[in-house]
Amino acid sequence: MERTRDEVVRILHERGARSVAELAEEIGVSPGSIRRHMDLMVADRLVVSHLVRQSRGRPMTRYALSEAGEERTSASHYQKLLDRLSPALANLSAEEIDGQDGRAVLDRLFDRVAESVAREHSSQIRGESLGERVYEVTVALSHEGILQEVEDEGDFFRLRNTGCPYRTTASETHACCAADRRAIELLLGAPVEQITTVAGGAAACEYLVAKHDDVRLVAGNGLLPVVEQKGTAPAR
Repeated sequence: MERTRDEVVRILHERGARSVAELAEEIGVSPGSIRRHMDLMVADRLVVSHLVRQSRGRPMTRYALSEAGEERTSASHYQKLLDRLSPALANLSAEEIDGQDGRAVLDRLFDRVAESVAREHSSQIRGESLGERVYEVTVALSHEGILQEVEDEGDFFRLRNTGCPYRTTASETHACCAADRRAIELLLGAPVEQITTVAGGAAACEYLVAKHDDVRLVAGNGLLPVVEQKGTAPAR
């Protein structure tokens, strides 16, 4: 029973909301068995359910991890974060914090965390082309809970992560999400734009990486990218 529940948590964390039928197929058990597990997990507040309307037939129930469910998957990520924050704090110089408010100091700390993540994984990034490095960075940071998948969308790459490795911390300070973006940028050696975050209420954290220097990516309405050539007016 625990193995099935652990698998459900893992799938929902890594891939986002799923129906009973989808979970049953991915885990290899009967829909009835999954439905019983979901009822118990909803009662335990590890999972939340919502109805999705379909073009035909009755609405479908889909399940996603609750905040408590997300935290259950994140113990190791929080430990890594603490292990990186401690030396970052110890190594802050008096000049770096003198006259700075708490938010500025926190930004500096998480900047150091991003640098630590990049140093730890830099040996895994060997690709000469941007596309090769994007793939390698996605694989490397999947172990950090920062990235899961990448899509080639023509003029840019879209990197995505449906889970949040430290959701509570991310909901309390923007510096946490900024550090994830900065770590990706340092490893790629190319500008990265963060357009959505799970902590901000989106279904996934998404990042855009332009393939060419003459393409600038602008987040349309804060959600969808608008590709704009330098020297032209933004699309309206």
